[in-house]
Amino acid sequence: MAAITVGRQAAVKSVRVVICIVLLAAVHQLIGCMGSLGLQSDGTYTLERHEEQASCDALYKNIWGRIQIMKGLPAKAMAEQATPAPTASLLFGRWFGGPSKGLKAVEEYDRERAHTYALQRTMREKKCVAVDVDLELGEVNAEIAKIRKN
Repeated sequence: MAAITVGRQAAVKSVRVVICIVLLAAVHQLIGCMGSLGLQSDGTYTLERHEEQASCDALYKNIWGRIQIMKGLPAKAMAEQATPAPTASLLFGRWFGGPSKGLKAVEEYDRERAHTYALQRTMREKKCVAVDVDLELGEVNAEIAKIRKN
């Protein structure tokens, strides 16, 4: 089999370069799409397409499931806080910082809360019967606020 030539010069390297550039562009595009869903740096949550297109009943059930998960997170966070940090970075996180205080349960709470509010916003846009998330999470929010202060 003869090499691909352009005016007598083998063009195999240029084909490889073009393939590499196309693959890198595809990977870059894929990473950009993956980063745009879920919890955002500003605390909001971007829903997946199937969640945005879900029926009112499915959204309602999804919100209630997340509320039940969040109701168990303060106890999980207190138990996590009572145990020694398993890694040095979590230890420094507990000492110095951030809103999650280095606790995985508090990070999970932040993500679930943002997700729940995004689902609630979608329910309102679809004119579904809304769930009063603030009422349901009032006690949980107070408990998480206490954990954040410690």
